[in-house]
Amino acid sequence: MRLASDVAALCATGLLIGLLGSGLSWWGRSALFDLADNSLQVVKMGTGYFVGPMLILVTLPLVFGRARQVALKRWYRARLVLAAVLWAVGLVVLIAKVSDLEGFTIKAGTYVTGGLLVVGLLATLAMWPLGVPTVKVDRKGMQRVAAGL
Repeated sequence: MRLASDVAALCATGLLIGLLGSGLSWWGRSALFDLADNSLQVVKMGTGYFVGPMLILVTLPLVFGRARQVALKRWYRARLVLAAVLWAVGLVVLIAKVSDLEGFTIKAGTYVTGGLLVVGLLATLAMWPLGVPTVKVDRKGMQRVAAGL
């Protein structure tokens, strides 16, 4: 679960950095995040798409902890579902944007962005807590209640 959390956070961060780099290089080319091009122009994701990766980072229930202890945030399942929906919406937006391009050559950015979205979605889904026990601990460090998520 912790590895999936790290992978999902890295995908969202990579997507945010890539979109930022692509958005700030309007006058030049950002080969890794250019979606498509033709002889007249290069198609990039616009700066308005920054909201998506930032929302994903905010909603992801990041898992922290040591080898024998994992701290899960409140509303874990609801946050997982919301993050998964945001990943899926990002993938739909990418597909819609690229499918509307006629006469353009698809560039590496389409594949990189799509790959980050798919891996992030899969990592988020892998964080679903199947049978993970949770323990409530009081202020003195004593275990009070054990339950499953």
